[in-house]
Amino acid sequence: MWYTYAKYILWEEIIMRTSEELKQLLIEIRDNDYNVPDGTDVDSIIADMLKFIGHTDAELRDKLIEKTFMQWGEYKGIISPEKMKEILGVCLSNTHLFYGIGENGTDSVFTRSFSSLVVSVAFCMQDEKPFLSAEEVNKIKETVLHYISLEKDYRGYVDGKGWAHAVAHIADALYNIVGCGKVIDIDGEGFSVGRNGMLEVLEAIKKLACNKALVYDANDDERLADATMVVIWRKLLTNSEIIAWLDSLNMKDSEYWKGTMPYDCYLHVNRKNFMRSLYFKLLADGNYEEICKFMLGFLVESGD
Repeated sequence: MWYTYAKYILWEEIIMRTSEELKQLLIEIRDNDYNVPDGTDVDSIIADMLKFIGHTDAELRDKLIEKTFMQWGEYKGIISPEKMKEILGVCLSNTHLFYGIGENGTDSVFTRSFSSLVVSVAFCMQDEKPFLSAEEVNKIKETVLHYISLEKDYRGYVDGKGWAHAVAHIADALYNIVGCGKVIDIDGEGFSVGRNGMLEVLEAIKKLACNKALVYDANDDERLADATMVVIWRKLLTNSEIIAWLDSLNMKDSEYWKGTMPYDCYLHVNRKNFMRSLYFKLLADGNYEEICKFMLGFLVESGD
């Protein structure tokens, strides 16, 4: 796991604000076009945002902390590459991405889910000005894939607490990881996730797409299809390899199908919705006739 930088940010030691105090400060920052008030220590704000990143107050978590990380990282340049490495170290650790891992239906999912969104912010920064090496990118990828193998909470919206969205958010992280084309140790250019890494990502996407715990109802299939599209666009895998992977989603004889209802029905619906989303994205692209032809046959045979 990728915890290298966690030791450099002693955020628990410098937190001074309550969640309500942080909320009021972030509202002030938002209303000031995300500029930092004079005399305010940025590191202390980041430390507070990391502590409360999984708070059950949806406005604080989703509208303020997430948006501030995005603005400061992607647009304002307030978070430096060095600071983002420290933040990643925390977000990929046991206190965040793996906090309460394996639980289902508890509030710990908010910490895991919104920590994964910070990975997307980091890779948007990476696209603008590389600060991660290929080795670091692949370590992050490995940590994210390990997290996916353990996550059990697939809820979308939670009444009274807002979006949990663990699947959608980790799909966004995968989208950005496999889309990373710039690293600092290959003359600033080059694919940082190789063929084997792309195949590993596809297997993780398949696990998420073949969820049988519940039917996705918040565009999770679209986000997973977007991540798959980036793998295909990279052209590190042949059409034959992509088709073989797609064919592996036809899994009535596999471990995913247990002959139990309604769970096999949930699996069938999730799998078909994912395939539909991907099919129409590929069709709109116009460059994947062979894959689209296979997928259309697959969808027709899937029936109802």
